[in-house]
Amino acid sequence: MPLYRAVCHCGHAEDVFRAVKDYNDLPHHCGQQMTRAVCAPAVIADIQPYRSMATGEFIEGRSQHRDHLKRHGLVEVGNETPKPYEGPKLGDIKKDLAEACHRVLG
Repeated sequence: MPLYRAVCHCGHAEDVFRAVKDYNDLPHHCGQQMTRAVCAPAVIADIQPYRSMATGEFIEGRSQHRDHLKRHGLVEVGNETPKPYEGPKLGDIKKDLAEACHRVLG
């Protein structure tokens, strides 16, 4: 998504992420729609080539890196999807208690 710089006539400015289809959808400030300012684009360098610890193959770019991770079911540290907390399962606890009581009491 492109990053735009929006500026108000009072001098307030903010960076806005918008899809290309929402090019004219700028935020409001001081009761008026802000205007787009010309600014330098944000450029992210490609990753440095490295050898995969999983397969030993040589990875030379970000897209190849993403494909390699997906193909081998790998996840980058810090990009894990947290699993929702399920809490204790009461049905299993009752079953375990009943089995323990039958073993002890006969």
